[in-house]
Amino acid sequence: GINAEYGGFFLFYKTALRCSTKPSYCNMTSELRKALFSSSKRILIKLGTGVVTQSDGSFALSRVANLVEQTAVLLDRGYEVILVSSGAVGLGKQKLLRQAYMTTSLKDHVSHNAPSEMQNSRACAAAGQSKLMALYHVMYSQKHIECSQILLTDEDFSTLERRNNLKHTIDYLLKLGVIPILNENDVISVRGKLSIDEDRDMKFWDNDSLAVLVSVVTGADLCILLSDVDGLYTAPPNTPGAKLIYTYSPEDALQYKIGEKSTLGRGGMQAKIEACVNALKRGVKAVVIASGFKSDTILHIMNGVLIGTLFVSNYDVFVNEGSSVKGKAKAARKASRKLLQLTADERSLILKEISRRLIQERDKIVDANLRDIMLAEDSGLAPSIISRLSIGPKLETLAKGIESIAEGAEPIGRIIRKTEVSSNLELRQITVPIGVLLIIFESRPDVLPQIAALAIKSGNGLILKGGKEASHTNQILHKIITDVIFEVTEGKVPREVIAITDNRHDIDELLKCENEIDLVIPRGSSTLVNYIKSNTRIPVLGHAEGICHIYIDEEVDIDKAISIVIDSKTDYPAACNAVETILLHKKLTHDLRAKQIISALKKANVIIYGGPQASSIYRLQKATTLRHEYSDLKVTLEIVDDLKAAIKYINENSSGHTDVIVTENKDKAQLFLRDVDSACVFHNASSRFSDGYRFALGAEVGISTARIHARGPVGVDGLLTTKWIMVSKDSHIVGDFTSGKRQYTLKRLPLSSKL
Repeated sequence: GINAEYGGFFLFYKTALRCSTKPSYCNMTSELRKALFSSSKRILIKLGTGVVTQSDGSFALSRVANLVEQTAVLLDRGYEVILVSSGAVGLGKQKLLRQAYMTTSLKDHVSHNAPSEMQNSRACAAAGQSKLMALYHVMYSQKHIECSQILLTDEDFSTLERRNNLKHTIDYLLKLGVIPILNENDVISVRGKLSIDEDRDMKFWDNDSLAVLVSVVTGADLCILLSDVDGLYTAPPNTPGAKLIYTYSPEDALQYKIGEKSTLGRGGMQAKIEACVNALKRGVKAVVIASGFKSDTILHIMNGVLIGTLFVSNYDVFVNEGSSVKGKAKAARKASRKLLQLTADERSLILKEISRRLIQERDKIVDANLRDIMLAEDSGLAPSIISRLSIGPKLETLAKGIESIAEGAEPIGRIIRKTEVSSNLELRQITVPIGVLLIIFESRPDVLPQIAALAIKSGNGLILKGGKEASHTNQILHKIITDVIFEVTEGKVPREVIAITDNRHDIDELLKCENEIDLVIPRGSSTLVNYIKSNTRIPVLGHAEGICHIYIDEEVDIDKAISIVIDSKTDYPAACNAVETILLHKKLTHDLRAKQIISALKKANVIIYGGPQASSIYRLQKATTLRHEYSDLKVTLEIVDDLKAAIKYINENSSGHTDVIVTENKDKAQLFLRDVDSACVFHNASSRFSDGYRFALGAEVGISTARIHARGPVGVDGLLTTKWIMVSKDSHIVGDFTSGKRQYTLKRLPLSSKL
């Protein structure tokens, strides 16, 4: 057998592990650890009493200073950090003992009746907590980092409402870059036995279990428990041959039991292991037990150094798939092949159930969305970004769009070309999925179900990288969709067919996965799109900006023009298909028509900036550039000489997204539609029609301004490629054609013909 110990505790390993790779007490490689930890976003670190204080209860300045330095590095790298810190009681004992000496009479000192220890632990906690936080504040202030104190009792985890209150508070602090420092409120805590939450599997007993509880409630990816021991051992640590257990997987739990020689008793260790395992079951990616006595332990863990005991689920997956980022892509490809094996009706059934579930789960979705909006408002994000976050009013439209996709024609296996190569030898070109798509989007959670629906319909695997500002909404939408896929297919298609991350550190790793990902579609700012294009060898499909124009010709119905302009700007100002520049034929300035348009815009609360001509004529504030995407109730107005000048202006300043002419002259309209070089060009219609749903595509993954593969709103067809199928009725070899035995016919066949 193999014994394992944690600071006096050890485990007895009852039977040989039967793993498909190797026993989990062996090393998970440094590379795999680094990949697992680097994909984490929110990290909770628990500091044990032995780490924070010396044996006499005084503050361990050098150790804690090193921990402060390490957490500052994590913040610089973009991670969110939560601390659970012990040490208040020890510091309080020292503080109150000193105070007791100061208040003891000379007589008691002489007679040796002065107090030698403090018995009241609640009073010690009260005195020590303020000192603990004061020391943290001083240390973090040297790094220009703010910290805050949160004291908890078991009651704070007893109901969903109280857990949500805690989560919202911590989310808000983290958004502001503040490090929350949590501890049990030992002053008022009355718990005398193990506290169990309403789900009856998250236990609160000590600060280890508190750390795990907070990790679960706050959605932490990684929980690091630092104490005065190195982790779990295969035998008592001082026993010759004792080895550190680097990896512990819940799948192996039945193989272990607490060693009989444990000097600290069995309950405590069992509770710690159960807490770690329950954390994994509740969504925490990994838990590490390690020593806080060694320098730079946290950074070493994040860099994959083999220290401490790692608790992780699905050990075999990490071993077999390698990097967690690559693993997601590989798993998505593997699952997409299962998706492709479904019939068209089965995939449509998935989509119909997703449509139904979006409405059924409206309250959960809206609640998560309101959390994101609240945090965005508190963080001071721009109104245009906050506008894009809202999903509640769009759920009905989303559901209808997905229903429309479900009812659409089967896109996979469609024959688009058929050729008779020779007698009884036929060649077909058919549609197939592209493979695995990486969609990177910002701020708009409503795009997630649209993209997921299109991927399911087209049989593609999908990796979604959403914006941090919409993380709560994205997570609930992703869970609803992947649960439906798994349930409807009865497990035939795994949830991994659609993966999600909101860790910005994952982007660079994903962009390196050219062997696992087939197409990247970025949806966001021009900065994001240009960065993606410059940092990957994977094909990229997307548009950098939505600088849309409306040209109003001299031969115009002014009421039509005003209606189209107002709709194009105000219907949804933050959308990429909202108009950003209005061009007026110069003759409109000779009468009241131009002023009518300006007046209507101002009445709609649109701020107008002028180009060189318009700013001079109408005394408007000059636009800083003629090529600007406001994404707000703002617009650029300019005067042009004629239609030819308008077309030239648009082709020089447009982003190639959507441009519009408003005129009653059909010949002018035809010239505009032909010569404007954009993905979408309209006559007498709002620019807001440039949308996958309004194009009867059901939904869109984005609007492409590229010229290869797909252009304009990209629906199901844009997510397909082709392959060639050759079928021989008997047997064909090239040699027969070379020798003249057989002849090529190379005849194009009707698509409906049969071999």
